[in-house]
Amino acid sequence: MIDIHEVRKGEIEQVSTFLLATMEEVYPFPLSDASRRDLSEMEALFIKREKATIITAYISGQVVGTIAVRPYDGRIGVLENRYHLETTCELIKCYVDKQLRQKGVGSLLFESAVQFCKQANYTTMYLHTHRFLPGGLTFWKKKGFQLIVEESQLETVHMEQDIDKVDKYFRNF
Repeated sequence: MIDIHEVRKGEIEQVSTFLLATMEEVYPFPLSDASRRDLSEMEALFIKREKATIITAYISGQVVGTIAVRPYDGRIGVLENRYHLETTCELIKCYVDKQLRQKGVGSLLFESAVQFCKQANYTTMYLHTHRFLPGGLTFWKKKGFQLIVEESQLETVHMEQDIDKVDKYFRNF
């Protein structure tokens, strides 16, 4: 059985360990300082921060997937002035254990994230992924995200979706 819930303070170390191992597995280059900071400052960035969370999937007490939501901060130059910062969130750290990919774990995490976004009064979800990440672009397209900008550097794909349009993309399990 899969247990999905927002990360609690006592779970931070286990979640950080899962994220670090998974990110090092899927990225063909060393992790950036920003990515490492997200892991080392998880409590401040996702647990204690308003309108932010990190949600984790567990099986038998082991972390098997994550997704995080935080307010979008306008830091990405190619998206300058595209979003209303009060109502736009960024989805990040969406990873599933390689043995469980394409088995519904990511969809369950996404559904929980959407419920959080609705409660936080977000209207737009933004994310970026990379073409080299296993299944990332395909997953997000299946969830109704639209490609808005593609950058050749790091094969980065910027995507968005309106919260009120997301319900039709949930799969029934």
